[in-house]
Amino acid sequence: MAAENPGTAAKEAHDQKVAWFKEYLYNNREEWERKIELRLANGDLRIPLELKSLQSAQPGLEKKVLQDPVKYLPAYEEGLLGFLADTAPKALKSLKQALRLDLQGAFGRNHVTPRGMTAEYTGQLMCVEGLVTRCLVTKPKLLYSMHVRKDVDDNYVEQRDHRDTTSLVVTSRSAAGFPKQDSDKNDLQMDVAFSVYKDSQHFTIQETPDTAPPGQIPRSIKVICDGDLCDKAKPGDRVQVIGIYRSFPPPLQDFTDGVFPAKLVATDIKPVKELTEPNFTPEDINNIQKIAEREDTFQLLARSFAPSICGHERVKAGLLLQMLGGVEKNLSNGTHLRGDINVLLVGDPSCGKSQMLRFVMNTAPLAISTTGRGSSGVGLTAAMIRDAGSREFHLEAGAMVLADRGVICIDEFDKMNQVDRVAIHEAMEQQCVTIAKAGMHVTLNARC
Repeated sequence: MAAENPGTAAKEAHDQKVAWFKEYLYNNREEWERKIELRLANGDLRIPLELKSLQSAQPGLEKKVLQDPVKYLPAYEEGLLGFLADTAPKALKSLKQALRLDLQGAFGRNHVTPRGMTAEYTGQLMCVEGLVTRCLVTKPKLLYSMHVRKDVDDNYVEQRDHRDTTSLVVTSRSAAGFPKQDSDKNDLQMDVAFSVYKDSQHFTIQETPDTAPPGQIPRSIKVICDGDLCDKAKPGDRVQVIGIYRSFPPPLQDFTDGVFPAKLVATDIKPVKELTEPNFTPEDINNIQKIAEREDTFQLLARSFAPSICGHERVKAGLLLQMLGGVEKNLSNGTHLRGDINVLLVGDPSCGKSQMLRFVMNTAPLAISTTGRGSSGVGLTAAMIRDAGSREFHLEAGAMVLADRGVICIDEFDKMNQVDRVAIHEAMEQQCVTIAKAGMHVTLNARC
């Protein structure tokens, strides 16, 4: 008995997934027609798909999709296009790019920080939260290449899909590169003007200071995004990136050490607007209510501030007010009134100034500590760095931008250079950092 062709078996499995997802869409036809119509009306080509709905339709499917998204996502997106062709053919013809599925829901153990991205997750669908520290410039990337006959003036055009290691599916035809000749052995050349391109961008996310283990260097991971996901995040933003964790081996050579760089190919990027709220137990809530009913609530909190340091009640009260903050206001004329104060501690040596800063850093949900001697103006605000590979400039966020919506503690402030000290005045007054260097003009939030 002849062995079954692996390619044929894979094609049959793919077709089964396409047929199953089309049937799933038809079973929920009204919901999906309304969802697709709403998204297309807003110009959004990403259709949300809840993981729990897949689990309800077929138990165990959610885990399979997370562990091997390359087998399921292309088939489901093909089924989505088939469903749209049957229900709304006019909408399908108006699309310039294919629809994409945006997986949402609870990712379980696949929801990690950059430190948790280990080798066991390679090839899986991940949800990673972190802080954007570096963004490269958006560049056009080839989507479809158009090829015409060389030295022949006719209307012959051959279209070739361009796919690389970041694509979900890489076929033998797309991996073969540009065609050199047509079926009649005529030489072909690429028509750059008629080829179709899409945006592509690389950026880096780092684990946030509140999630990094004390005393350890924060881990980071590089992210690749295409199309409408470009420019969705800038340095200093807290984001949640959903994507496929992939390794990128170098071109084949005679020898390799087997260590390949790994990156996250993004399928969705969402901003994390607020810090994660702490989980209070009923006992904690009861104690908070008791303290709130007391008339000396503020005095009690001030006395509880840095209890290892005796005295300095007014200094502790000022630092407490700085941590609590006020209410920021945005007036109708565009004026922004900050709700935070800046505190400068001045005193004799060995009177507890640094220890109070340490208490603030250990108590605040988001706090970054630095010293005046070991900090520069660009290190506190933002720096323009030339990329070693492309030789282009990119922006890297400094300490005050990374501490957005948090607290930054600068010890030994008097040891800072006068030029570097002036650089942080804008962040202290306007709570933003403006950079105009290397042909780039950017304004970053520094609400700390």
